Amino acid sequence: MLSKLICNKIDNWLNIAQSSFYPYTCFICHQPGINHLDLCGSCANDLITIEQTCTVCDIQLNVGSAICGRCLKTTPYFDQITTLYRYEGIAKLLIQSLKFQSKHSCARIMGELLMQHVKKKANKPDVLMAVPLHSKRLSERGFNQSELIAEHIHKGTDIPLIHHQLKRTINTQSQTSLKAAERRKNLKDAFQYSGVDTVKSVAIIDDVVTTGSTANEIAKTLKQQGVERVEIWAFARA
Repeated sequence: MLSKLICNKIDNWLNIAQSSFYPYTCFICHQPGINHLDLCGSCANDLITIEQTCTVCDIQLNVGSAICGRCLKTTPYFDQITTLYRYEGIAKLLIQSLKFQSKHSCARIMGELLMQHVKKKANKPDVLMAVPLHSKRLSERGFNQSELIAEHIHKGTDIPLIHHQLKRTINTQSQTSLKAAERRKNLKDAFQYSGVDTVKSVAIIDDVVTTGSTANEIAKTLKQQGVERVEIWAFARA
């Protein structure tokens, strides 16, 4: 097995080769990219950050309260959701281009931006896991977009990325057209976790959080198996 030092040297060499022969080019406007991203400064500035959010579920608030009414009324199973941008404009374009057009460079953009943000967190989770796809949907799409994003975060933070222990055992109906209550019912008992007892804190990686129903059902599954803290790290919040 290659040592970490050798792996880092190889990564650095690949970055130099990428910059020299295939320079980073903005996915949106084709101008030169910045900060090892296929995104230029101007387009990066068009990503819309979310200000004044619930400290638990990260939904945008219109008042000064730290926790939203829904989280106060019913405490979710997850401990915290962290997202970067609103699910609109360029953020939405990146996510949809990855999921529906298989443009994997978008995963690198989202993973790098998310990694730069979560790297600043004082307390790191024991492991990373991606929101899983059911095997049928994975076969249809050919890849798990959340897994691709998680790979970039793993490389940038050295937090172990665990595969296959968290599974989606029910091929649920697409969440897109469902309302919040329907989403919760649709996801009931849809996940299964077969991890080890030594894992006490987990960060679940996703592309976009909409109602938080998927995040909550996964967190419920993990905590029923002994995980003590579950965070959700996602690129965008609807």
